[in-house]
Amino acid sequence: MPDHPEIAPVFFIPSPELGHVEDVYPERLRATDNEWIAHTREILRKKQVAARGGYKSPTYIGEDHEKVKPATADHCPGMEELNSIGYLLKWPAAAIVRQVAPKGWQLKVSTNYNFYNYSPLTTFPETGEAEAILVETGWTVITPPGWSVLLKNVPNMHASAPGLTLAEGAVRTDMATIPLQTHAFVQPNAPKEIAIKRGAPMAVLFPWKRAATEPVVIDDVETIDEVAKRARAEKEAFSEGGGVYRRLTMGPEPRESELYPKLLARWKSRQ
Repeated sequence: MPDHPEIAPVFFIPSPELGHVEDVYPERLRATDNEWIAHTREILRKKQVAARGGYKSPTYIGEDHEKVKPATADHCPGMEELNSIGYLLKWPAAAIVRQVAPKGWQLKVSTNYNFYNYSPLTTFPETGEAEAILVETGWTVITPPGWSVLLKNVPNMHASAPGLTLAEGAVRTDMATIPLQTHAFVQPNAPKEIAIKRGAPMAVLFPWKRAATEPVVIDDVETIDEVAKRARAEKEAFSEGGGVYRRLTMGPEPRESELYPKLLARWKSRQ
């Protein structure tokens, strides 16, 4: 049996106000939520239609991704890896956000419990300054010791409630047992009325293990030339056949770049 890395469980505890939570369960990111994938597939479709009319594509535009070369983003290992580490959070309640003044927005929430409110930290409603909304996600998250979560807008996707952008931040969810909340800012070009739908994608959580890092810029000619040579070789391998990029970036673990020990040794020698 192959060894597997120890799984670090991330616990999601719903608030009582959420009610039945089946429609708002956190889940892994999905390819269907990725609008970059949809865009590349539409471009491929248009090229295939053009090819039937005589267009000569300089790149592969077939569908045999496994054996030839990926032609759309749904076959990108980088996006597959992103989907494997992120947890999708969903809007906890339906609501309407309606503009009533140049910087004033009225909230109409569909539930007795107000998951969305004005915060004195980000609004001054008495003067009509109410274009930021406090959002309670409805979940408390608890992670293993040494782990935090990074809350971000859903990547590679237009906002599920067009016109709203979430404030992003990190929470030490191994230490702070508090319900997750954030703020949503109404964009200057937002529509006059924004509909929030319960269960629609809202945000994504990336759990991460806290560890000290240090950026190190390598400037010696020998290392720069060595890395450039390796990069050219791997780039050529990517272009020669399908599946090479996947094997190089998502092969069996653990595996590290052969260059890393050399870089580490050279860095330590300068300390």
